[in-house]
Amino acid sequence: MGLKNFLVTSEGESVPIPQYYRSSQKRLKTLQKRLSRKKKGSKRWLKSVKSVAKQHKKVADKRKDFHFKTVNELLLKAEVIAHENLNIKGLAKTRLSKSINDAGWGQFLTILTVKAENAGQKTIAVNPKNTSQDCSNCGEKVPKELSIRTHSCPHCGVIIDRDVNAAINIKNRAAGHPVLKARGVRCNSRTAKREAHTIPQG
Repeated sequence: MGLKNFLVTSEGESVPIPQYYRSSQKRLKTLQKRLSRKKKGSKRWLKSVKSVAKQHKKVADKRKDFHFKTVNELLLKAEVIAHENLNIKGLAKTRLSKSINDAGWGQFLTILTVKAENAGQKTIAVNPKNTSQDCSNCGEKVPKELSIRTHSCPHCGVIIDRDVNAAINIKNRAAGHPVLKARGVRCNSRTAKREAHTIPQG
């Protein structure tokens, strides 16, 4: 999962990030301004409070609907979904907090895990360390700033999108999991229609 795209899979498929909160900020700002002008406890104040709450709920409902639809599409394509085991609460305290909360990674992963279990499918959380830095082709570490969106390995020459590189690394790490071993999935297999797709943090 990322903030450039909501998610990118090991097959190079991407889902744009909708940014429901950011797109509604102007409306929320207007409603909050109206609220601040009302006398606290008055009927007009209570009406404004309800308007603000209604707008927040509208944003939350849109985000949740997006999460459910995205999860359903993923589960149709893959029997096993691998993702990074992110410290989302910790990341939400950084300067990227607004974008991370707007994306709703925690809610998305909860929905993914529950729906996968209900469908008899699996999710695997892997160690996120250096998924973007390690080369998915040769394994060598290639340090890069977050602003660098292309993975260009000086060791083996591979050049691919940073998020796709991370997604392949996540898939490769998940391939050692007993669930995938039992199914005979190879790290670079592209033959099975319902093989493990992966989601990078970016």
